[in-house]
Amino acid sequence: MWAFRAILIIALILVVVAFAYYNIDSPTVDVNLIWVKYVEVPLITVVFWSFVPGVLVSLFVFMSIFVKQSIQLRAARRRIKALEGEVTALRNRPIEESASLLDGSGSKESETPMFRDDK
Repeated sequence: MWAFRAILIIALILVVVAFAYYNIDSPTVDVNLIWVKYVEVPLITVVFWSFVPGVLVSLFVFMSIFVKQSIQLRAARRRIKALEGEVTALRNRPIEESASLLDGSGSKESETPMFRDDK
């Protein structure tokens, strides 16, 4: 949806610039690029052709940021799924095994019962 809205805004701006280009007698300017020189170019043409590369560069930067964030989001979702699986596994353990893990003993052979019946 956001991409459609961005494209719609760019198209609207292009329509406004095209409308201005065909309906206004703008002053002319000389454009001196490094490799070529243009004489008496309408100002609206210079503005329009400056806008187009700006849109393309902005689109490229946006897409690179979007791809980077998508990769980070995918990695975060994988990590969340792994952690949720770990939490589920810990919840499903028997109480005695969980108590031994909390005590730090870790193995069932070394456990001593809390209550002995030495009678």
